[in-house]
Amino acid sequence: MSRSKNNKTAGLKLHKSINRNFRHTYRIFLFVLLFTFYSTGIPASKNYNKEYFRYIPVTTKQELTEKIDSIVSTINCNVSIKIASASKYDLIYEYNPDAEMIPASITKIITACTALDKLGTGYTFNTVIFTDDNNLSDGIVNGNLYLKGYGDPDLEYADLVYLTKQLSEKNIKEVTGNIIYDESFLDNKYYGLADYYKNDTKFSNWPYVSAINLDKNKGGYDPAYSAAKVIADELTKYEIKFQGIIISGVTPQVPNEICRISRPLFDVLKNMNKTSDNMSAIAVFKVTGAVFKSVPGTMSKGGEAVIDFLSSTGISRNKYEIIEGSGLSRYNMVTSGSLIQLLKYMYDQEKLFDYFLYSLAIAGVDGTLKDRMKNTEAEKNVYAKTGTLNSVSTLAGYSITRDNELMIFYITMNGFSGNALNIRKKQDTMCEIICSFSRN
Repeated sequence: MSRSKNNKTAGLKLHKSINRNFRHTYRIFLFVLLFTFYSTGIPASKNYNKEYFRYIPVTTKQELTEKIDSIVSTINCNVSIKIASASKYDLIYEYNPDAEMIPASITKIITACTALDKLGTGYTFNTVIFTDDNNLSDGIVNGNLYLKGYGDPDLEYADLVYLTKQLSEKNIKEVTGNIIYDESFLDNKYYGLADYYKNDTKFSNWPYVSAINLDKNKGGYDPAYSAAKVIADELTKYEIKFQGIIISGVTPQVPNEICRISRPLFDVLKNMNKTSDNMSAIAVFKVTGAVFKSVPGTMSKGGEAVIDFLSSTGISRNKYEIIEGSGLSRYNMVTSGSLIQLLKYMYDQEKLFDYFLYSLAIAGVDGTLKDRMKNTEAEKNVYAKTGTLNSVSTLAGYSITRDNELMIFYITMNGFSGNALNIRKKQDTMCEIICSFSRN
């Protein structure tokens, strides 16, 4: 992450001990390295120095206030905005910060932060093949195979092919029993809160979510059964004899693990936040509930995990209502002040912040911000999450100012009519103003 015109952190030496006052500068340098390495695969020093596409004058605090006030005056709906410094935590701008607003997919920020806190950065989403046969030395599974899922939202056909390949490498030649798929880690409310609340998001917009997912559960099939069928078909390819059936069931209490495939939490959160994947968000929400409370993971247990986490950050309980993790529900609510407090909290968590920040979309580069803020000072200088529902448009995250100072912002509009494109353009302009801000 870098300023596009003049990278003032390029020559920064990474000492083992860095003064707390300059931590944001160190992080900016680190994000340059991370972003450039992951996106190009070449050394950062060769690629991060970039000219502004459009240069605007430096903006003082008074000018920033006047400019954003001017934009707000043109918006004919409910608006709530708050901007603060990540390091100093001094208020830069606010407008209706205590208004109760629908966050839409900004909810995914809360889901991601709760997951990082409750699950930990080392957590993995596992899909495992077990058996009830404790002796495989003869190459025969005298019993069943159990395909157990733990809520991986990104499980793909190729993952199951690889999982079966691992099994074949155990020199197994025959399975005498059945293949049993186990979805018990999460509940069977597959369509979330669809049709639960009156006048909420329509049933057709809610994704199917199971403990065993497959290729984003697209196509109207049962993903858990289909995943088990892939395993059965692959057994035949490896000439492993199998004449049983595929059925639903529960893995025994003390099974014998044969093989597994694991997906890191960061990979899941990165896809979830950058692309605003609702299916991933609901899966993460339920999985967090299962780990925090008990199996099976449910929406209500995920909500309990959120309450526990946000309370630990000092956010007042009456400043939010999060009933599901994707932002699809119009019954979610959060104030700008509480969301800014959360983003500040994450900034202060040295072990978590880099994971969280790099999961967000980058303006003009990727995810839901790929085509926004291009050819402006905000390009590559805003890391944020977008949110969209009918008559709702939101944007929240971090931006880099002219002084290489990291800012926290939350911009939300509720109740407008027509297309959200014009509203988004106003949000983008606000981000460009924030990026041009200077205390000097």
